[in-house]
Amino acid sequence: MRIAVIDSSTLISLTHLGLAKHMSLYFDLVYVPRAVQREVNRKARFRYRLNRLYRDGLFMPCAAADQTSVWLLRAELDEGEAEALIRAKEKTARFFIADEKRAREISEGTGLKPVGTLRILARLSSEDLAPELGFLVRKLQRDLGFRVSEGVIRQAIAMAVEPI
Repeated sequence: MRIAVIDSSTLISLTHLGLAKHMSLYFDLVYVPRAVQREVNRKARFRYRLNRLYRDGLFMPCAAADQTSVWLLRAELDEGEAEALIRAKEKTARFFIADEKRAREISEGTGLKPVGTLRILARLSSEDLAPELGFLVRKLQRDLGFRVSEGVIRQAIAMAVEPI
């Protein structure tokens, strides 16, 4: 089973673009930690959209049981990323869906496969399930203040041919 845990920035971006439903192409189950739920509701105020994602069955709310480990990771990461990483270990997830560089580095060090927003968008675009990546990035930049370098965009495009 392809299990993932998602952080708030990717969840907000994919939901904003109306592409979160396509995550079922790559994952069987995507856990949304409690701290991530609080962040997306506070930042994007989309409680109803999140509940709709839960009803569809791909996304599932969860909370990390090991709060001490979450607290220790908070020295390097925000609460959502820290809880997502701990929850990934607890749920034996294989994928960590996030954009923050340090969180991705830590996830890779723990054996998780990090996947970012751009990688997902580039893959969806290459499969003709989403508009061109440049258009999507500009929309995120305009609407959500999304920040990304041209090098990261080029890397995502190059990786789009590889399965997630």
